[in-house]
Amino acid sequence: MRLTLIFRETIVPPADARGKTYHSGSLDPYPRHHLMLQKLSEILALFSPQRPELSALEIAEQLGRPKSTVYRLLSSITANGFLDQDEDTSRYRVGIRLAGLGLLAQRSTTLQRALYPTLVRLSNLTGETATFMVRNGSIGSTVEMVESFQPLMVPGVLGGHPPLHASAGGKVLIAWMSPAMRRELLGARLERFTPTTITDHGRLNEELSRVQDRRVAVARGEWVSDVFGVAAPVWNHAAAVAAAITVGLPKARASAEQLDKVRQAVIQAASEASAAIGYSGIHP
Repeated sequence: MRLTLIFRETIVPPADARGKTYHSGSLDPYPRHHLMLQKLSEILALFSPQRPELSALEIAEQLGRPKSTVYRLLSSITANGFLDQDEDTSRYRVGIRLAGLGLLAQRSTTLQRALYPTLVRLSNLTGETATFMVRNGSIGSTVEMVESFQPLMVPGVLGGHPPLHASAGGKVLIAWMSPAMRRELLGARLERFTPTTITDHGRLNEELSRVQDRRVAVARGEWVSDVFGVAAPVWNHAAAVAAAITVGLPKARASAEQLDKVRQAVIQAASEASAAIGYSGIHP
């Protein structure tokens, strides 16, 4: 790994409170590799799902650094595989090397690691795509998935953000909130995605009461018209909803018989997942 060479020519040795400069070989309280990693972190932090690609000029402006310095940094980072540069536009995006490290980190995270085997079994049992969804503030986030092996299937979107009011997993994540907390979280207006999207808070509260009673949520083409979803809650050691396990299937296969089969499989998988992360009581 050649990270130690990335920023060497741009580093200015730090000074202490008395203005004394630390040089290589001294007792430097801010080692060079810390500065290097800090600069790498600053650049990578500029990329997001909303800004997947950036130009060198945009990066220089956002960092407030000279363009010549930023060009050298980007060249080194790209050479090490942490960024890719588009040949046509010259814009930068997160490199495949980081994607691999991200996949490793994802597999190593406690919840994902505990629940991944359950998702595999659930997908194999139902023949459909199984996902693991958590709530991040006012949005849902898909943090793990196992895709269906069937030719016609619902693709999982790792890092996707299914709407809380219009997806089966989202309904599960907000079902045990108070109506007032729900309204504050979702806002006064519920966005319509399809003709079957619930856009009235009163109707949504009724739907979520049924979710509580049945311990399972169903979304019938409410976010994407041709996609049905079935989800159940994963409870943590404190008897709180930590996540939702969801199965998504095409409308063409969502017969009453298949939906019933998926419901039972999802409820069982959610029970296994709850036990895996420390839940041992009765659902509230």
